[in-house]
Amino acid sequence: MEYLAYSLMDSAYAEATKDTEFSLPEIKLKLNWNKNFKSAWLTFASIGALVAILAQAQTASAAYYGPGSNYYVRTNGSDLTVRTGPSGNYAPVTAYRNGSRLPRVVGYRNGFARLSNGYYVAANWISNRPGRGYTPGPGVGGPTTLNLGAEGSAVARLQRTLGVAPTGYYGSGTQSAVRNYQIRNGLRVDGIAGPETLASLGY
Repeated sequence: MEYLAYSLMDSAYAEATKDTEFSLPEIKLKLNWNKNFKSAWLTFASIGALVAILAQAQTASAAYYGPGSNYYVRTNGSDLTVRTGPSGNYAPVTAYRNGSRLPRVVGYRNGFARLSNGYYVAANWISNRPGRGYTPGPGVGGPTTLNLGAEGSAVARLQRTLGVAPTGYYGSGTQSAVRNYQIRNGLRVDGIAGPETLASLGY
């Protein structure tokens, strides 16, 4: 009896589905792995390069707002040291007071903004809004060291403080004046106006 029931069900199913048969189209997938891998690699490399460029542009935008923008010193009150190159190892030539307007920024390198006058300042101390207040003491933007051969307004300021003619050039006369000051004040005697000597002078 069961066999008869199953036979009837099977023939009924075959009858119901005979007109509903369908076939899928044959898909031929041919991959050239060498060619496709190179294309994928180039795509990912291009995306990576674009992301790196955008990240660099965003970092630079913290200090570089584009030509024609106004830039100001914005520190904790201290002067901003101006250097001949884009690192603290380059000689300081002058300092801009907090809140003062800077020359136009024309580039950005190693965390330093290049000014239109050819000098560099630490980019994290500049802004499109001026800082307020003034705190006497050493400037920010890396240590200041003035020694034989240095020149600029920072040297002239040192010379005025020491009672030397403010020529703006650190020659042997300025070096002797610094050495004498160091002897009188118990500082290391080397004729170099480094952070310790400048701090003693009230910079």
